[in-house]
Amino acid sequence: MAVFATEQIELSMCSSQTGLPLTANVYTLEGVTEVDGRTPRLMSIGQLVMAICLQRATKLEDEIVDVMDQINANTMLLNGLTSVETELVKVGVGGTFDAGATFTYDDETVTYAEFLSSKANVTGLPSGTSWSYEQVQTAVSLLEDKMDSLNTISQDTLIQLQSLTAKRDQTYDLVSNVLKSLNTVLVGTVNNL
Repeated sequence: MAVFATEQIELSMCSSQTGLPLTANVYTLEGVTEVDGRTPRLMSIGQLVMAICLQRATKLEDEIVDVMDQINANTMLLNGLTSVETELVKVGVGGTFDAGATFTYDDETVTYAEFLSSKANVTGLPSGTSWSYEQVQTAVSLLEDKMDSLNTISQDTLIQLQSLTAKRDQTYDLVSNVLKSLNTVLVGTVNNL
């Protein structure tokens, strides 16, 4: 949540009716400073709204990047599981599978057993590195369950990404509308002079 403060300053102009100096409200926002990095920047209400919106947009951008990283990691894991499943289904009746054989995952050489247990966190896998046809069928079933779970997570994450993107776009729309309003006020002020 944005933390801001209000201060009233005296302007160098005087009221034409009273002759008294005019005042204006200025605002400071936590985290927004002058170039020196220490002195809080004094802002108008429009600038304050824009600064708050831009802080929010930056936070949303960071969240979007995190969610996209999650999606990429999930997709890479699903691709790895698909590769392993493809190898498992090649085992015919009476055949065996060498779970100690290696393949490349995420630019790293790992054994099938290592990938499934430590990278993909598939539980209930057969022990040992030589799996019988029946053990392979169990492993395939476990992989399909894991892949279904990851697909559900992926769908939820995509919905979260869409929501964050919509919020970010709304924030930028608000900044645009504030800029338009400030421009209208400035043009009106100039025309009145």
